[in-house]
Amino acid sequence: MSVKRWEDDAIVWHGPDYGSEALRYHPQVTSAPVAGRIISCVEVVDWSGTGTRDLLLSAWDACYDGRVFLRRQIGTNPDGTPILGEEELIERVRGYVTAVKDGDIFHLVSASRMRRQIFVFPNIGEKGAPKFGEPLRFDLEADWVKGNEYFHMARFHDIDGDGVPELIVGSDNWDDYWPNGLEWNDEGYRGYDDAGRWLGGPLRGFLYAFKNKGTLADPVLERGRPLISGETPLEVYGQLAPAFGRFGGSRYSLIAGEFWNILHIARQREDGNFEPTSLLRTPDDTVLELDQCIHLPCVVDWDGDGCEDILLGAEDGYVTYLKNCGDGEDGLPRFEKRGRVETTKPLIHAGVLPSPAAYDFSGDGHFDLVVGNSTGELLFYQSREEEGTIYLDKEIMLTADGKPIRLAAGLTGSIQGPSEKMFGYSCPTIADWTGSGRMDLLVSDVTGRHRLFRNTGEKAVPPRFAEEEFLSYKGKPLKTVWRVRPAVVDWLKDGELHYLALDEEGVLSDWKRASDTELVDKRDVRWANGDPMRFTVDVGGGRGRVKLCFCDWEGTGRTDLIFGTHARACVPPDPKTGAPRNTTKQAGLFYSRNVGTREEPCFALPMPFKFRDETIAMAMHVASPEAVDWAGRGALDLIVGIEDGSIVWLKREELSW
Repeated sequence: MSVKRWEDDAIVWHGPDYGSEALRYHPQVTSAPVAGRIISCVEVVDWSGTGTRDLLLSAWDACYDGRVFLRRQIGTNPDGTPILGEEELIERVRGYVTAVKDGDIFHLVSASRMRRQIFVFPNIGEKGAPKFGEPLRFDLEADWVKGNEYFHMARFHDIDGDGVPELIVGSDNWDDYWPNGLEWNDEGYRGYDDAGRWLGGPLRGFLYAFKNKGTLADPVLERGRPLISGETPLEVYGQLAPAFGRFGGSRYSLIAGEFWNILHIARQREDGNFEPTSLLRTPDDTVLELDQCIHLPCVVDWDGDGCEDILLGAEDGYVTYLKNCGDGEDGLPRFEKRGRVETTKPLIHAGVLPSPAAYDFSGDGHFDLVVGNSTGELLFYQSREEEGTIYLDKEIMLTADGKPIRLAAGLTGSIQGPSEKMFGYSCPTIADWTGSGRMDLLVSDVTGRHRLFRNTGEKAVPPRFAEEEFLSYKGKPLKTVWRVRPAVVDWLKDGELHYLALDEEGVLSDWKRASDTELVDKRDVRWANGDPMRFTVDVGGGRGRVKLCFCDWEGTGRTDLIFGTHARACVPPDPKTGAPRNTTKQAGLFYSRNVGTREEPCFALPMPFKFRDETIAMAMHVASPEAVDWAGRGALDLIVGIEDGSIVWLKREELSW
């Protein structure tokens, strides 16, 4: 059965450009991680033609029009790795991009989930001055292992040793994954049995070779064949991303990324196929585990020591450097994870799907940020003002009881199944929940659980928190729909706190605080017409993802609601007219005025926010707002986390609703 995911219907993001509103690092932050976008592909090229190791970064083009960015090497660090400069946009090139050398120049190869074709962008420029012509389009046919396979990543590589590189394509197939062909937002979907066992199958990714009878500038590709590992088609757990290196040997080895946080290696045999795959290992012979999922590798001698290393793009948008530490006893290379590649001209990148919360922890009169993300981190950004501009310092990962906070689904915690074991989707809100006079963190996540991180009261920046505690309701840990940013409200301004989130059915619900961890007296929050507040017509995992922000937006003394949605949200829940699903079809920001009383709040139907008179559209997965007087001007603005990892400041005077 062919399964079509809702992401496959996504339109390409052509929404308003908020880049000029992005928060920036303080000028004293001279080095920070390279900022990719969601699901980044990394490639190293000699752009200048002088032997430099320049970085090409591309992203998932369902959200970002497949834009490709360059960071040039502008020097060399003491350890031999490149010093990278500012980001440059490469015009007219789209998709996940790799490069293939052709004499003194190189061409670019592009794959995309948005199309069934591979594009080759021929370089019509000269050495040191690349210029790319109109793409050549290839509708590929192959002896598919599964059929209904999406192209994930492609590169040219001479796999048969005849001097003419073949096109090598890694695929992605979800047909066996979903239980009974039902996806997480389908009626009747059931992902796990009562013992917590996944009822579906695996993700699947295969590797294909297409013989090239032409040139690299003008390929002529024959029908593809699956590459064999051992005695069967080479397969990994979805989203196969290939790279090749010799690693000191006479034969090439394949490095294959997949959906999970591991890499595979397989040496090529003389017949062109491969030995059975092994997992990449560290010098102490343990499996090398990565920080997130969906890794796209390239092989390069990154530190110039004569040994081939690995760079990895990933779902979180960062680029990770794996240093080659020599071969193990089995003759396969061992790698050490050296961390994220940095640049001297960094852009703020708070992971992907960032969810910000604001409070002045440093006490200097400026709001600092705590930001959750898809990786499940909680990142702290201290702000400071200089010559009228508010900047952020370099991010610091918050800790609980001295240990970095990193929420993750594990094998059974995500409604989307075990593929998401590394995802956390942390969504924080800040409040003095415990009545100590200090600001605590309340966080929901991928699992729909709700955690309290109690402020320990130490005068420290970043703030320090105790180990997690779970909020409970009716004697059990509170469990609601997933990926919702909760809120804390004092409706009557009498010190009685309420906790608001979407319940297990996706209804906006209000619980009273009975103690630091116990909630009582649940009630539905309603629209002005009396209907419970829902945010979509979807079921299952489609019910979550909303980001709540309660504030007195218009200075009336009532507590209003601002919320962010994903692209398939449908508010009000009308399958024909609800926004943004039936309007912009992209994540949006909405305002619902409180038209009730302080004792019985209720909310007018939502109005979409506009920025500079254009309805806000922020790609697919999330728009996460925080209302805050960011510049101390006496009026609330919006600080918004956007899917690509940027955080923008939308000034009140440029918003309309």
